[in-house]
Amino acid sequence: MTRIVSFSESGVDLGALHCAMLAAFSDYVVPLQPDADTFKAALSSRGFDPAASFVAVDDGEVVGFWNVATRNTKRYLIGSGTRIGHRGRGLASRLGMAAIRAAENTGSESFWLEVIEGNEGAERLYRKLGFEVTRKLDCYRLDHPSPDPSTCERSDFGTVANAIQTNSIWKPTWQNATETISGSPLTSFMHEKGGAIVGAGGLVHQIAASDPSALADLLAAAATVGSLTLVNVESADSVLCSLLQELGADRFIVQYEMRLSLPNLS
Repeated sequence: MTRIVSFSESGVDLGALHCAMLAAFSDYVVPLQPDADTFKAALSSRGFDPAASFVAVDDGEVVGFWNVATRNTKRYLIGSGTRIGHRGRGLASRLGMAAIRAAENTGSESFWLEVIEGNEGAERLYRKLGFEVTRKLDCYRLDHPSPDPSTCERSDFGTVANAIQTNSIWKPTWQNATETISGSPLTSFMHEKGGAIVGAGGLVHQIAASDPSALADLLAAAATVGSLTLVNVESADSVLCSLLQELGADRFIVQYEMRLSLPNLS
């Protein structure tokens, strides 16, 4: 019999959770097969909360999961999935309801997640659970930015993060938030009109500037560490999105950020 239980009370370890994730995402629309260290690092940086996360356990094996992060009064779905042979049994819905109930019982005000456009089953489930779309997000790959990077120089994380916050017209999503990335190895580039923060593998976590030419310079500077990937750029940022398209960036994923407002039970 399959039981739904919080990860902290399940008796399984992160290794079992990692195996379940690899199995559940083996047919996912985007290839996602991280090694154990990468998986654990992603959970840690995003604020994985064992008590807020729930797993479906069948005969000692994790067959489904909702990996949840907690930050102040907000909760965030890091990732969810069900092993192929266990789908169609309502496990995803049961896991989601358990995670939402736990959030309500601890006084959380909101629950957040992202879902890839075209993942109709997941989006349908999230809407059924009460989540609503808050904004549309684009993900880009950029191999060869052409502007001159000489107008930028490396700077410390705090200075660049402050410059981005000053110039940005929207907030980064959970996985790119300053609280998430502050403990990771990062390269920060400063321009007099803005800044950019780049992580491992050329992942641009945050970028903002006061004019398009500065954005172009920052992208060129960031590209000195390798090809770039920008995940969760707000689609409404027409300046940045237009610039990326002009530079030949490939928009490889579109996502929707979704939010569930939770009742105040106090």
